[in-house]
Amino acid sequence: MTLAPANKVSGADVSGVVVTAVAQGGVAADHGFQVGDVILDVGGKAVATPADVRKGLTDARTEGKHTVLFRVKSNDGTKFVALPIGNA
Repeated sequence: MTLAPANKVSGADVSGVVVTAVAQGGVAADHGFQVGDVILDVGGKAVATPADVRKGLTDARTEGKHTVLFRVKSNDGTKFVALPIGNA
């Protein structure tokens, strides 16, 4: 998944991090992430940059978690997505 700050993406009028690309067949695609989705929170913490998303994933791994909860705004509204992170 490739990300960009929402304030750097034309047409994105919200805060958060915009999904700019998703690998077909990847974990993110399998869990419904699509180009144009806006990640608002990772693990209950607001995100504004791709680095914030990475930190949320790293923090979850450090805490021994195997999934992390994303709050995502899409064309269908705002939803929560539990994304498996494994040990990578």
